[in-house]
Amino acid sequence: MDIVFIGRIAERAALMTAREKKEELAKVYPSSYFMNGISELEAEFAGEDVLMEALRQSVYMNVISEESVADALWRTGEELGKGLRVRRDDIPVAQFAIEMAEVDGRDPIKSDSTGCVICVTDNSGPLCAKLKEKGIACAVIGYLTDDNDRCIMNGEVKSYLTKPGITDDK
Repeated sequence: MDIVFIGRIAERAALMTAREKKEELAKVYPSSYFMNGISELEAEFAGEDVLMEALRQSVYMNVISEESVADALWRTGEELGKGLRVRRDDIPVAQFAIEMAEVDGRDPIKSDSTGCVICVTDNSGPLCAKLKEKGIACAVIGYLTDDNDRCIMNGEVKSYLTKPGITDDK
């Protein structure tokens, strides 16, 4: 089964950073870029129509609330009793969110992605087509496996997800 990601990662974290460090960031970014970046992020959170469409076509749905996509993916595997392989480059992310994560020294994958949705489905093509018709960012980012390994692939490099709350930060 495929894993479909709806929304773009790290947007809530980017909004928080932009608001908390507005004066500092105003010295680095042109105001038009900064304001456009914020307004685009605020418009991306999944609405009820998106959730209903995803629910209709999924066997499993995880609405991300106050956690990172890395934690949400780990929980998805845990709840389904499956492993997963996710292609990092396929996960939707806005350039502005990447830049705000860099300001805070965070990886967007490990930044708050509240409002995004992870779906597991055997209907990934029709689901993504329908959502993209509505202008919703979504992508097939990976698939479930029968082992217990929960991995994010970045090219040939495989990173294993860890249980939420366990960190490798120093």
